[in-house]
Amino acid sequence: MNPYSPIRKVPLDYKGIQSNAFSVQMEREDKEGIRKFKEVGTVSNNYLLVPNTEVRDMAVQIADQSGINFTEDKTFFDGKRYITSYIAKDDSIDEVAVGDDVSIGFQMWNSYDGSTSLGFRMMIYRLACLNGMMSHTNLSKYRFRHSPDSENWDEELENVAHTLTAASRGDNNNVHDTIKNFKSLNREELDLHRFRNLRGYYLNDIPTQLWGAIMDRYIKKDKYNGWEFLNAATDELWHKEKPTVASYNHNATIVDGLCNWVQA
Repeated sequence: MNPYSPIRKVPLDYKGIQSNAFSVQMEREDKEGIRKFKEVGTVSNNYLLVPNTEVRDMAVQIADQSGINFTEDKTFFDGKRYITSYIAKDDSIDEVAVGDDVSIGFQMWNSYDGSTSLGFRMMIYRLACLNGMMSHTNLSKYRFRHSPDSENWDEELENVAHTLTAASRGDNNNVHDTIKNFKSLNREELDLHRFRNLRGYYLNDIPTQLWGAIMDRYIKKDKYNGWEFLNAATDELWHKEKPTVASYNHNATIVDGLCNWVQA
């Protein structure tokens, strides 16, 4: 499925009575090879619909303005939600353990059905395995409330780029504190009592099937501590052959949960 196919937002009406809702339609090829527009969602008349092509251009502009050597890591699209991820894999900003470096990354999110807003999310990557680590609350996020033709659009992109530049220089407190938590996790061994506490109070929203898959990876690790458990989780979630939006959200939930646990 091509995330960059043409898109349009058209008014809905019935027998001349116009609805407050709009249909978002994406051009797709049918079984006969004929390209037609097909509805992918309905949104309000003031919903900020931005084509994924423009979101990709935004990501490139942010990367360029940051002055950091970002490369595109992966792109996700399920027909409605779009996520593109970028990594600075040649620029370590710290190490959690000796030889275990981390770098920054970022994502741009978009949707054609109103399920998520157009926005920016900072990430941290573990360079040893290129695992992306996300966050709902501990890393910088930004929601774009204006369209690309708005007067202050370039200023918004520049501000986001400066956030990444500051993080690469060690001047972002959220990134600094998150990596500090990772280092603490690396010192915390996990026994049955700690697992009970972690699962019961900090990661209780993780589905049983996913928890089991993570544990299968974790028991194969050489060390048994909080950092390696986090790595087992991101091994499982970041490199899925067919990820979903839930995969990304579980990633952020586990990162935040472990960081909150190690601080408690």
